[in-house]
Amino acid sequence: MSGFSGMGAWLLQRLTAVYLVVFTVWAGIRLALADPWSYAAWSGWLGEPVNAALAWLFGVSLLAHAWVGGRDVLIDYIHPLGLRLALLSLLAGWLLGSGLVFTALVVSA
Repeated sequence: MSGFSGMGAWLLQRLTAVYLVVFTVWAGIRLALADPWSYAAWSGWLGEPVNAALAWLFGVSLLAHAWVGGRDVLIDYIHPLGLRLALLSLLAGWLLGSGLVFTALVVSA
């Protein structure tokens, strides 16, 4: 269906999973230790360029992880081609829209 090999998809899924866990733990600890724990602290944290870039990479990783996982589930379990393509299109559109919203939130912080 696409030029992305099974091994490449498997590796992307694992690498994004590791980044998602590491970033979530790091950001959670960093924000839990912030004083005061507020929107201003969160906004200030995302206002730092390195943190904003890492947060954006988190969003990209999350979307890639969701795409590979969702695509694999649909390819494996939805057999009628037309339905599979429709569901893949819906998934792609939803993830694209989510990515645009996430990018807008990170940029506006």
